Amino acid sequence: MLPDRAGIVETTSFPQIGWSRWKRFEVASFLGGAAFLGWILARVGPARLAGQLAKVGWGFLVVLLLQAAPILLNTLSWRILLPAGRRVSVTILAPMLLAGEALNAVSPVGLVGGELVRVSLLRRRIPTGEAAGAVGLAAMAQFAGQILFLLSGLPIALVMVGAGRLRTGIALAGVVSAVFLAVVLAVAASPGCFAFGRRILGRVGLAARLARRIPPPVLEAAAGALETLRSRPRSFVLAVAASFAAWQMGAVETLLVLRFLGHPVGVATALAVEVLSAAIEGALFFVPARMGTQEGGRALVFLILGLEPPIGLALALVRRAREIVWAIPGLVLLEVLRRRPEPLGAGRRGLALTRGGRPLPD
Repeated sequence: MLPDRAGIVETTSFPQIGWSRWKRFEVASFLGGAAFLGWILARVGPARLAGQLAKVGWGFLVVLLLQAAPILLNTLSWRILLPAGRRVSVTILAPMLLAGEALNAVSPVGLVGGELVRVSLLRRRIPTGEAAGAVGLAAMAQFAGQILFLLSGLPIALVMVGAGRLRTGIALAGVVSAVFLAVVLAVAASPGCFAFGRRILGRVGLAARLARRIPPPVLEAAAGALETLRSRPRSFVLAVAASFAAWQMGAVETLLVLRFLGHPVGVATALAVEVLSAAIEGALFFVPARMGTQEGGRALVFLILGLEPPIGLALALVRRAREIVWAIPGLVLLEVLRRRPEPLGAGRRGLALTRGGRPLPD
């Protein structure tokens, strides 16, 4: 049985910050993405897609095995950011990460369910506040790695984009992303910038109301995570590097899948496809499970790059299948980890994540 993500979020002491409206928006986004996916599948033709996917054959096993690399890299990124003296082995963290990603891959609602699950599992090993801070820092490192991946690949993608206006728009998006990343890191790393940002947001009506409703334990966990970032900048840089390498594996997967589909491309083209696809999915982050955005985004990217959109759709479907296959052991691990007795002395201090008033995981 899957954890109730909505219940986890709503009972983390948040006094209803419009969660019901947000959940309705998530469901609507998911259904809209599903409808779009159904339309594009019908437009291309199931028979044509089936013929393309059949070409992958046993190559799908290679695609499955390749996914072990980004899982390991993201696990290392997370482990690097654990508090000093709170060492947890990779063999323990990797199943937690896989369980969280599995939930994100199959759940039709929720944007941070996987992260909440990782906190609820990690807090069996270390105090809850430290667990929440480590997961939050890992998410920040992954975000920074994604932006760096986009920026590193954009020059190659821009060369391959034909339309002048589109090229200008993509370049502008890259500049905005770089500035946004710089601002986020500056605010996070500098107490002065962080305090200034809080003062500015405090003058914005909606932001101020939301900030007042954040419970003190959450603020304490966030403050602890930021203090870790400031005191251990080298660890954060190493974590970002590991996440950046994990994003690079997506281009390797694209290169292999297109070869299996009988449409081999060069390294530059594979990188351009992955960079532009990641940018589209990032802009549509609010769609749960990337429903429709993953498939439609790659079809659009292939069109932009002068390639065949149906091949881009086939590529996305192979990736979707890979995610589902990996989600199966992830969900099994989630249930096993939730039912496993806590180690003696496991800390439960700090932020309490509950479901219906009971501590998570069950």
